[in-house]
Amino acid sequence: MSIEAREVSWRAGGKLVVDRVDLHVSPGSTLGLLGPNGSGKSSLLRLLAGLRRPESGSVLVEDTDIGSWHSSDLAKQIAVVEQESSTELDVTVRDVVLLGRTPHRNGWGRPRAHDEAAVAEALDHARLTDLAERGWHSLSGGERQRTQIARALAQQPSELLLDEPTNHLDIAHQLELLALIRRLPVTSIVALHDLNLAAAFCDRVLVLSAGRVVEAGEPAEVLTPELVGDVYGVSCEVTKVPPEGRAHIRFLPERIR
Repeated sequence: MSIEAREVSWRAGGKLVVDRVDLHVSPGSTLGLLGPNGSGKSSLLRLLAGLRRPESGSVLVEDTDIGSWHSSDLAKQIAVVEQESSTELDVTVRDVVLLGRTPHRNGWGRPRAHDEAAVAEALDHARLTDLAERGWHSLSGGERQRTQIARALAQQPSELLLDEPTNHLDIAHQLELLALIRRLPVTSIVALHDLNLAAAFCDRVLVLSAGRVVEAGEPAEVLTPELVGDVYGVSCEVTKVPPEGRAHIRFLPERIR
């Protein structure tokens, strides 16, 4: 399955938030959406998910305009993980993950065998099997994020869209979460702030500024001192880390622009 944006634009309150964006993701790969706050990352993700309709241009899923998809069929193809999720209900990890089966179920009867199998597989992928009966409110931030990813995986999507999934996590949990996303059997589009995490875990990156695409390609090619300076307004040095030659960015705080 593939997802594609062609000249997509969207406004909010008269302001152009997403400006003629083109995007294509290779099946099974991980694409990082980069850019400073207000660059349009979250809005673009919502357009790609069908949660908003573009003002102009088109989003295509399997070469069909996303507006032509029935919502339940689209939910079987695309899963979204928001920045933060909360609930006042006394639910377990398994309860949350089972919500991912909603597009596949008729009504609210007992889950069928294939629903249970999908939940078990999602828990296993997210390494949550041992926590399945734990209450949501007892979980750490990293465990909650993994639970939300497991919920998305239980939808059995082809595309996984994640909006700043590493927010509020410590370094160990950031690395654990992105390693999980990287090994999942889906196509992933993930909005990130941390350029070094994007360089380490993404096959390609797309950099936004003021709603427009500045550059797209492999991280080692895109993340140059010139681009970081122009887009983020900071100075940095970029080195290539062997053996893969991935980019590593060292910021120079004494030379903030």
